[in-house]
Amino acid sequence: METITGKTSQAIQDETLLIRRILGGHTELFRQLAGRYAGQVLRMVTSLIPSQEEAEEATQDALLEAFQSLARFDARQASFQTWLMRIAYHTALKHYRQHHNTITVVEVEQQRLDTFPDDETDALLDDTDRVELMERAIETLKPDDQMLLNLYYFDNRPMREIACITEREESYLHSRLQWIRKRLAITIKSLESEESLSEK
Repeated sequence: METITGKTSQAIQDETLLIRRILGGHTELFRQLAGRYAGQVLRMVTSLIPSQEEAEEATQDALLEAFQSLARFDARQASFQTWLMRIAYHTALKHYRQHHNTITVVEVEQQRLDTFPDDETDALLDDTDRVELMERAIETLKPDDQMLLNLYYFDNRPMREIACITEREESYLHSRLQWIRKRLAITIKSLESEESLSEK
């Protein structure tokens, strides 16, 4: 049987046994367990914190918190991988807000979001010639929106897993992603207009 993280039942059982051994006193085995997912944790953190040094620091903070909280891990609620990614998600947001809370969030009127055409949104976001504008637009999103975008579109994680990581309802996340897409499209149009005016 496959889970949403792609693990077989045997792999999950092996991992559960490893966790029991760690909790039973073989704490040195946590390095082995965490090592399986350290790369994923670092990628998630780096999606929000581009500085390699700071991202590695935040990754170590997340792994330390996971080690200290391991006794509270409940395999009935989520896989260890998803549980660890949830810790990494919140650690990255906390680290960002403590050290980089200088983001300029561009507000967009709700009426414009409600009336912006879906086909125009798709066209703007799918245009490979607008990649640089897309990157600039993403930088104007709130940190949690940036990470949601990364988890869904770049990591290709199932919505059920993202809901567990972010501790949000799936229905909310679906709506939020639609909102983010329109907001990005509107921001791209605004950036293009600004560039056109500056060239005149």
